[in-house]
Amino acid sequence: MTLSHRIGALAQLTLQEPRQAARVLLAEDVPIRARTAGLLLVAVVSSLLASLQVGSDLGGLDPFSRFMLASPFRAAVFQWLFLALTVVLVHRVGRAFGGHGSFPDALLVVVWLQLLMLALQVVQLVATLIAPPLAGIIGLVGFALFVWLMTVFTAELHGFRSRGKVLLGLVLTGLAAGLILGTATVLILGPEAFADV
Repeated sequence: MTLSHRIGALAQLTLQEPRQAARVLLAEDVPIRARTAGLLLVAVVSSLLASLQVGSDLGGLDPFSRFMLASPFRAAVFQWLFLALTVVLVHRVGRAFGGHGSFPDALLVVVWLQLLMLALQVVQLVATLIAPPLAGIIGLVGFALFVWLMTVFTAELHGFRSRGKVLLGLVLTGLAAGLILGTATVLILGPEAFADV
C-alpha cells in the first residue's frame, strides 16, 4: 500500500472510528523530523488557503484576523505558533491531569488533525467561490469536527476514559490560552497595530 493510500485509509477511519484511528496513528513509527516538518507544512498551506479565501476583502474580519491575514508570511508565522502552542498544551495539560502521552505523539496528533482540516479548507474555498453562505456552514461544521476529533485523539493519547472531561478541559484551556495570548499581543504590539490594518 502506497503512502497516499495509507493516508486516505487513515482519514476514512478517522471519520468513522476516531478512537481506533488514533491508536493506528500513534502506532506509526513516524520520524520526529517528519513530524516537525509536517507542522511547518500544514501551517504554511493552511495560511495560504486562508489568505486565498479572504482575498483582498479584509473589512468583514475582526481586528486580529485582519492583522494576521494582511500578510501571508505573517499568517504562516501565526499559524505555526498557534499549532506549536496547541501541541505544548495538549501534552503538558494532559500530563498535568495524569495522562501519559509523549510530546512527539502530541505533535503527531496535531499535525494529522490539521492535515484533515486542510482538506476541509479546500472545500470551503471552493464553496466561497460558488456559494458563499455554504462556506460559512462548512466552516462551522469543520470547527465542530476538529474539536470532536481533538477530544477523541487527546483522550486516546493520554489514556483518558472520559471524553466529556477531555472536551471540557480542551474548552477551558483554549479559552484561557486565548485570553492570555490576546492580552499579550495587544500589550506587545499595541492596539494601533490592529487599528491601522
